[in-house]
Amino acid sequence: MATEPEPSEKLRKLPSRCSYMFPLQGQERARAYAWFRGWLPEVAVMCDRIDLLLGDNKRDFRWIRVREKFGAPSFHYQLEGKARFAVNLHRPHDVRRVDCAPRETFDPVAVAVQEVILETEVELRSHCIICGAPATITNAQGPWASLCAFHSAADLPTDPADTMGPVSKAARLAEEDVFEP
Repeated sequence: MATEPEPSEKLRKLPSRCSYMFPLQGQERARAYAWFRGWLPEVAVMCDRIDLLLGDNKRDFRWIRVREKFGAPSFHYQLEGKARFAVNLHRPHDVRRVDCAPRETFDPVAVAVQEVILETEVELRSHCIICGAPATITNAQGPWASLCAFHSAADLPTDPADTMGPVSKAARLAEEDVFEP
């Protein structure tokens, strides 16, 4: 039987200086952004890296969607500047990219931002959405989710009246737990 993993030592919140990246408000915000306990540390590092790449010119960068789909992170953003036009072929354990335009037309900062996001998406596929421990995407708890051995086998509490499901309920963070003050 697997033992419960230790909480991540690198648990951190999103830096307040990155709040410009999340401009949506109200219901739109609630639909677009879902915060997961096990993934937040890596999302915070990703936002930090993007902020550093953008420097003083934020290029109107904003997240349109930060969620989970079929156990993997799903990040959508807008940014002024031309990144590569590419097709990313997402597979359970890797992502292959096919470039569809000449490299000399790419904006290097936009390409670097795109790379940071893709690296984080691939990395988070192997982090438990609940605790951040090493994981695989599985449907052991119902819907597909990235779960460690412990949370794959855990008896997560269920509530028939709850539409969220036990994995989402265990992994989700409230908005006030996401950003540094």
